[in-house]
Amino acid sequence: MTSQATDRHSFATVQPNPPTTGSASLVHCPAEVLTRLRKLHEAEIITLFTPFVPHSPSSTLAKNTDPFEPLGRALPRRVRHVPYRLDHGMTETHAGFLPASGVVMIVICITENIMSRNTQAFAQQLKFARGITRKVEESWSTMQVPVVVLLVSDEPAGQSYSKAVQDFPVLVTTNNYTPAALTNAAAVLFGN
Repeated sequence: MTSQATDRHSFATVQPNPPTTGSASLVHCPAEVLTRLRKLHEAEIITLFTPFVPHSPSSTLAKNTDPFEPLGRALPRRVRHVPYRLDHGMTETHAGFLPASGVVMIVICITENIMSRNTQAFAQQLKFARGITRKVEESWSTMQVPVVVLLVSDEPAGQSYSKAVQDFPVLVTTNNYTPAALTNAAAVLFGN
């Protein structure tokens, strides 16, 4: 892991892994947030918002299992796993989970198998992520809660999508949402 300084914040940056199935990269994260994430208090809850999408074609999970369940299991603390529908976006039910959160993690999944079924999938998920982030920032009780975006995209379109989410303070990318890829994404962010 290398560390870079910017004019306002110190950011931890991990160089991207070679593109193999299951690789994950920490694109950027303020150093103080990374330290906080890796030293979560045992009582802090991670609220995990995941899109309602079909399984990855290379997944070995049972079809009646949520494709992001392995991510929730890999996270280091108690997790509230809350799916969201792309066509409904953020609802008050989603916002209701925020006050108890120590960390908010939002998955945006835009692999070929999803984009081929719904060309608006990225825009819908980005709108959800921005809405949740706005709610976190507007509330006195959650304004200090880190918001993490996990971008799941296969190449080559992943580069342009990654640029579109650069304004989120914490960005992790992975090239698939198989159990191995999701476990690697959790390890990159929260440590082993």
